[in-house]
Amino acid sequence: MIEKLKYLVTEICKKNNDIASIEILENSELDTSYYTTVNASPSSAIKCRLKFKVNPTFYLKNEDQLNRISGVLLYLFQKVEDKDETNITDVEIKPDYDKITVLNSQISIVETKWSELNNLQKNLIENMKIASNSIDFQNIGNSARTIMNKLAITIFDKEIHIAPDNIKVSSGNFKNQLHTYIKHNLGGSSNKELRKFSIASIEFAEKSIDLMNVTTHKLDAQKHFAEICVISTISVIGLIKAVNDL
Repeated sequence: MIEKLKYLVTEICKKNNDIASIEILENSELDTSYYTTVNASPSSAIKCRLKFKVNPTFYLKNEDQLNRISGVLLYLFQKVEDKDETNITDVEIKPDYDKITVLNSQISIVETKWSELNNLQKNLIENMKIASNSIDFQNIGNSARTIMNKLAITIFDKEIHIAPDNIKVSSGNFKNQLHTYIKHNLGGSSNKELRKFSIASIEFAEKSIDLMNVTTHKLDAQKHFAEICVISTISVIGLIKAVNDL
């Protein structure tokens, strides 16, 4: 029954063009925890708490909308459920930890012509290997942000890479600087898909970094997110290196 309800809710989200909710629904496994009310009669509807185990990529992509999405999904599931069979009381959205299988030993730096960036990458990886508590994992995020800022400073030239008037590209706005650099160097219709991929990669890295400042996760989860943060940051360096070499 719950899977049928999930189908109906997904179709409603498509009708409403709620892209973020659709991505959560279509890239997750639904875990249900049932419990009955105290003094419930045999015919009482079963109380149900829904837990969505989301592919980590889509969890991170939509991390800033999770509260809204949870509320939307709870409202829609309660709207379509059969009250005689179920009473859905809560919706929880969590990453699927089983799908995060990064190994520290597999992380290596992207060798560039910029020696400072190479050294910063090495330090980031070494710090990841010895990180063991929340402060360590937060520092991974801070170090990754420093690297992204340094990367932007290294390749961005405000005289060449001209941003729209409403886009801030001052010091510290690494995302806008990198986006502007990408759009300048990968202009034209022939580069459309590579340009979209590059911008999405930068945004993913930024969200990974932001997530490291959230201290509500368990330590094992923080470690997984820290590894994703490191890999996404180094991947952006590799991407910028490739674009710079074109």
